[in-house]
Amino acid sequence: MELAPPTYVVSFRFRKILVPVDGSENSFRALELALDFAQRYGSKIIAIHAKPKGTETKIPEELKIRFKKYNIPIDLKVKEYDPLKSSPANEILNEIFENSYDAVILGARGTTINENIQLGSVASAIVFNAPITVIIVR
Repeated sequence: MELAPPTYVVSFRFRKILVPVDGSENSFRALELALDFAQRYGSKIIAIHAKPKGTETKIPEELKIRFKKYNIPIDLKVKEYDPLKSSPANEILNEIFENSYDAVILGARGTTINENIQLGSVASAIVFNAPITVIIVR
């Protein structure tokens, strides 16, 4: 009895993946998982960094340095927002709603100081409000 070759249904479910990055180790682990999906299934990876207007970010340089070994293109979107009118979670959700993503992979918590928190506020907002598959990385 011969087995049929694998069809990799997962490759159709994860064609375009959004990965929020904030500079935390959890966000970089999430990006590593997304890059693994890209290697195995040909997923397109879009990283998003939401930051308050007027603040500096080193995320683009960090991505180039840390993930150069994968030799997989990572599109980076930097979204600036007014902290009085929006939040990182809101900007990420807007990106999800405005574009067609198949999944979002994100760290369980970002740069919060309290290490006892298992699921950060941004991750919680994404889990409860995103209309697509959400994968949480710890």
